Amino acid sequence: MSFELNIIGTCSENTDFKSVYIPFISFANKEQKIAIEDYISQQVDDLFKKICPSVNKTQLCYSQIITEKDFKKIEISYFYKNFFDDLERDSNGKLNLKIKWSISFDEKCTPIKLAYLSPDYRGHELKPKSLSYNDAKGRLHRKYGTIEINGFPIFYYIYFTLQEILDVIK
Repeated sequence: MSFELNIIGTCSENTDFKSVYIPFISFANKEQKIAIEDYISQQVDDLFKKICPSVNKTQLCYSQIITEKDFKKIEISYFYKNFFDDLERDSNGKLNLKIKWSISFDEKCTPIKLAYLSPDYRGHELKPKSLSYNDAKGRLHRKYGTIEINGFPIFYYIYFTLQEILDVIK
């Protein structure tokens, strides 16, 4: 092709994205932005109520997230700046991590699927018929992934689809 389609733009150089594999997405007006952020916030709250209800969590700016491709070339200062800058000690001197999260459009970063297992299950079936990956409304549970230190999650990637985001603004 010798002509430019001008459908997909590129991130300007003054935008501080840490990964070249993270898409830059924007919409036409502030109302769409608010609707999407409200939706994401509610979905994230619902997920954390299911997986760890008492966790102290904060959002990591979307432009600061990285993918598995970035791990080999990212500097260690990235982790200190984004995950450990707000460490605090409790009254016993134990470190309290504040769990970070951000959305992801990359399924490879979010391999964990929640499932519902009926209370009637007694553990004798290898593949229980009462196992479901849908919530009470029939929708698939939200997928997520983590970055862990010593088996303890310090960051959660929370999977959203672009179609899901578009449905919210429509």
